[in-house]
Amino acid sequence: MMNLELSLFNVAIVIAIYESFHAYLFYKSREIEKKGRISIRILNNEEENAIALNSFFFRNTIVFLSNEINEKILRHEEGHLKQPNYIYAFLLLVAALLPLSYIIAVPAVFIGKFLLWKMERDADLYAYRLYNVKYESDVFRPKSRIERLKAWIFDTHPPDYMRKIEEYYDKK
Repeated sequence: MMNLELSLFNVAIVIAIYESFHAYLFYKSREIEKKGRISIRILNNEEENAIALNSFFFRNTIVFLSNEINEKILRHEEGHLKQPNYIYAFLLLVAALLPLSYIIAVPAVFIGKFLLWKMERDADLYAYRLYNVKYESDVFRPKSRIERLKAWIFDTHPPDYMRKIEEYYDKK
C-alpha cells in the first residue's frame, strides 16, 4: 500500500513541476499572434530559442524566449505541438514505477534520452518536410571523440554538427 501512495505522490510532484513551469512561461509571456489554434507568445528574454507548451493545461502554445519570432524556430516548435508529448508521459510512468523498483532508474535515463532525441529529430523532419527548413549552425564536428560524446550525452537535441548535414534529413 505504501508503494501505491508513494507512486501517486511522485506522479503529483511531476505534474505540479511540469505544469508550473509551463504556467510560468505562459503567464510571464504575452501573446502576439494566433495562427489557427497555435498561440505564439514572446517572453522578452535575450535568448534566441522557443519552447512548445504541450501539457495537460497549456497546449498549442509556442513561447519565444526573445522578443522576435524566428520563422525557422517557429516551424521546429510547431513540429513539437503536432507530436504526442512522449517525455511528459514517460516522466509520469517513471514517477509511478520508481517506488516499485529503483532499478528502473538506470534504463530510464537511457530511454528518456532516446525519446528526447527522437522527438527533436521528428520536429526537425517536420520543419524540413513541410517548410523546407533545415537547422543552421556554425558549429563543426569536434575532432575529439570525447567532445563528440559530450555533445550527444549532455544536450537535449542531437548535436548541431549532426543536425546541419544533409543525411540527417533522410527519412531513414
